Amino acid sequence: MKAAIIYFSGTGNTEYVSKLFKRYFENQGVSCVLIDVSKKKALNEEYDFYIFGAPIHAEVFPKNYIDWILENLKSDNKKCLIFSTQASNKGSGPDQLAEILIKKGYRIIVQDFISMPNNYYVVAFEKPTKEEIKKAKEKAEEKVKSLVQKFLMGKVHINKVSKLRLNLAKLEYKLFSSFSKGWAKRNLTVDMKLCVKCLKCVKNCPTKNIKFKDNNFYFEDRCISCQKCLHTCPTNAYLYKGKRFEQYKI
Repeated sequence: MKAAIIYFSGTGNTEYVSKLFKRYFENQGVSCVLIDVSKKKALNEEYDFYIFGAPIHAEVFPKNYIDWILENLKSDNKKCLIFSTQASNKGSGPDQLAEILIKKGYRIIVQDFISMPNNYYVVAFEKPTKEEIKKAKEKAEEKVKSLVQKFLMGKVHINKVSKLRLNLAKLEYKLFSSFSKGWAKRNLTVDMKLCVKCLKCVKNCPTKNIKFKDNNFYFEDRCISCQKCLHTCPTNAYLYKGKRFEQYKI
C-alpha cells in the first residue's frame, strides 16, 4: 500500500509528528509520502489512503491548510486518518476537516489530538523546558504508534469535540485571522547584521507574506502567525518587538 501524509507545519511540531506516522506505517509495510502543503501545489498521484495533520490555530486548522485541501483533494471513498497538534488536549481542527472530507466521500477511521510543546511562547505563555519537550515527544510517539495500529486493524477511533465548540471555534478563528493578518508587520523586524540573505523565510512563508527589496524585509497583510520565519531562520536574525528570543527546535 501507498499512503500520503498531507500536512502543514509552522515551527516543526506537526512535521515531527508526520514523520513519526511515516516511520510507524512503513514499519508495517506501508510506503508513505510526506506532502507539505506550503511547498507542494498539487496532488498528482493516487494513494490507497490519506493521513491529514496540521497545528491548531485559535481552535481550528489554519486557513492555508484548509484551502489546500478544498482545492486539491478530489471526491473519493478512501480511508483517512486525521490528527492535530497543539499544546492543549483538544482542538476543533480535526472535526472541521472531517466535515469537509465526509462531504467529499472519504471514510474517517481514526481522528485524534496529539499534545505537543507550546511553541507560542514568543507572544505568550512560558517556553517549555527540555524535559517537558522530551516527555511530550515520548507521549506523541506512543500515541502515534497506537493510532497506526488502530488504523491498520480497521478499528474506528474518533475523538471529537462538541458541535457547539466547533461552531464557536470557527467564529473565533475569523476574529483571530483578522487580527493575525498584520501580526508580522506590527511585531517583526530583521537584524540585518545577522541576516545572511539566504531568503529562507521568504521562500518558506506559507502565504508569501514576506518580501525582500532594497536590502530590507517587508511584511504584507497575509500573515497567519505560524511563526515559521522566526524559528527557522538559520542565524536567528528575527526580532519580536525589537527583542531577541530563543528559537523553538523540536
